[in-house]
Amino acid sequence: METATQASGRPTRPRRTLDILYKLAVVIIAAFIVCMVVLITGRAAIYKIHPYERGLHLRGGQFIAVDQPGWHVQIPFWDTVILVRVNERLGYVDQIPAMTSDDVTMVVSLQYTYVVTDPRRFALEVDDPERIVFEFVQGKLRDVVNTKDMTEVMHDRARMNQEIMEALKVKEEQYGVRFITVQIQSASPPDEVVQAIKDRMVAVQRQEQAQAEAEQTKIVADAEYYAAQKRADAEAYQITKIAEAQQMSIQMLLAELAKHPDIAAEYLQYLTAQELKANSKWIISGGSTPIVDLRGEATETEGGK
Repeated sequence: METATQASGRPTRPRRTLDILYKLAVVIIAAFIVCMVVLITGRAAIYKIHPYERGLHLRGGQFIAVDQPGWHVQIPFWDTVILVRVNERLGYVDQIPAMTSDDVTMVVSLQYTYVVTDPRRFALEVDDPERIVFEFVQGKLRDVVNTKDMTEVMHDRARMNQEIMEALKVKEEQYGVRFITVQIQSASPPDEVVQAIKDRMVAVQRQEQAQAEAEQTKIVADAEYYAAQKRADAEAYQITKIAEAQQMSIQMLLAELAKHPDIAAEYLQYLTAQELKANSKWIISGGSTPIVDLRGEATETEGGK
């Protein structure tokens, strides 16, 4: 009997060891599963909001509240939390064409920043809010450029920035945002317009240069004319003075001759002889016909030979 009991007990001890190991493994696996379920459930139920975020708490698709920064609890798989960044954002409108009031197409760029002031409206009442804000800013930029001429767009950016900012404020409440800065980065006409402006500037410079040269030539001609006129006036004045002096001397001579009639008669004869000597020949008639040349020449005609 004892031998039969010992023979039957040999396989029982290893079987008990296997049963214990099996049960222990089941307990460990069950504990691991429970821990994982608790961890996943806790992770789904507890969430954190950062300082630069706000949480939109939805339960069954219905908005409940805006969660502030910190730790919060939700019902797993029933509640939904939408995180919205409320710190300052940067937007950029890059190289868009815009028509000015004087019908010139300008290529402009704009940089803007804004913050979200109402996360509920920004995320729940506006579809693709960042895109809508971008398109709105781009449209207002074109609207302001359309009211300015090319010179204002290129050189009066500070006033344009102010006007764009005022135009953007009308939609801040609707979009749940607040614009912080608006700054035009660049504003220039297309290449063909720039070339046309350069050509016009060159033409203007050449015209101004030609006008300056013509003005200089005119000044030189006026100076020469003025100098010639002054010379002519001086010569005429000198001739006038000489004539007046000669007339005065003749008058004085005649006055003196009037006082001495005998001397006047002799002076007249002398003047007559001098005039005749210079311009005349006297012929004295007779048997021979001598020709008295008062200029110093004396000949006889052939009839006197």
